[in-house]
Amino acid sequence: MKIGILGATGQAGKIIAAKLLSEKAGIPVLFGRYPEKLETLSDSLRHLASEKLETAVVDIRDPNALEKAFRKLDFMIIALSSPENLPAIISAALATGTHCIDILLGSKEKREVLESNHELFKKSGICYITDCGYHPGIPGAMARWADELCPGLHDVDIFGSFGLNWKAKRFATETIADFTRELKTMDMSILENSQWKTCLKNRRFDFNDGRGIRNCFAMGMDEIRIIRQYIPTLNNAGFFIAGFGKVVDWVVLPSCFAALALFPNAKQQIGKFFLWSLGTFCNGDEWAEMRLIGRGKGGTITIAVSYDDPYELTAIPVVACIRQFAMQPARTGLWRQALYVDPSFFWRNLQNMGVQVSVTMNR
Repeated sequence: MKIGILGATGQAGKIIAAKLLSEKAGIPVLFGRYPEKLETLSDSLRHLASEKLETAVVDIRDPNALEKAFRKLDFMIIALSSPENLPAIISAALATGTHCIDILLGSKEKREVLESNHELFKKSGICYITDCGYHPGIPGAMARWADELCPGLHDVDIFGSFGLNWKAKRFATETIADFTRELKTMDMSILENSQWKTCLKNRRFDFNDGRGIRNCFAMGMDEIRIIRQYIPTLNNAGFFIAGFGKVVDWVVLPSCFAALALFPNAKQQIGKFFLWSLGTFCNGDEWAEMRLIGRGKGGTITIAVSYDDPYELTAIPVVACIRQFAMQPARTGLWRQALYVDPSFFWRNLQNMGVQVSVTMNR
């Protein structure tokens, strides 16, 4: 299967390309803005490919260039940092009948654009899978798997945490600016007594990883909002993400949010300050982990997931999702990764690709 990657030279895009090759899940076609970066990436992947990888410079603001890129492919992975150009990308997919998967951050803007095209995806025979990767992507899949293993769950709490060596990573200014903006507009809702409510109070949670108890904040996700269609017994559910540490959580982020409100056109400068703060006040360790605690009529279940690289834990679920797509007739329309995948198949694939997963049940 020929799989394009828009944003192939980004932090996530290049790891997805490598995983596709190492797992023999498809042949990546690399798309980006800068020919020298594409050439460097292609050369770095040469040891994984039987021949030189195809690359192409694409301006995603050019509809004709986008359509030309899409016509070569069976599937397109959208590994961009912002949904700003999503309407043009969707138009190219519809014009060429190309299936898509994206790892874009969740946002109201993205949701509205995609949901408005759901029927067009179905009519065009396109499967569009959104909210792929680590989070969103894994939490809803954890909840569905937990309910398969321990049916009748009524409470599910999921806690996530990750760390990056922020100083060593090279991010585009736009990427950090978009990330900061998304944090400011983050939905902080949870399901409580079958009603969705805003949860402003942080929860303290120990991941039992030697890093101590951490403050975790509610992070609403579409896949958790929809999950009751798959787990009708669910009354309480939420996803909580650990913060960056006291200085960033309680000083830097509020300052950035205030600056964004006062100076909305200065998001790139604010993003640079935020990145500097992460590099200065975070310790540089890299990890990604998630814990689910579920309770129901069948007892309690705990699922622990961990991996030593957050970007790889974004790429691995994408590969697992594409594998499942390749094994069955395409389900057309708009899907979310957590709700598209078969939970057992998905988690078996993740474990086969090195993700550490443990399950504990008390009946």
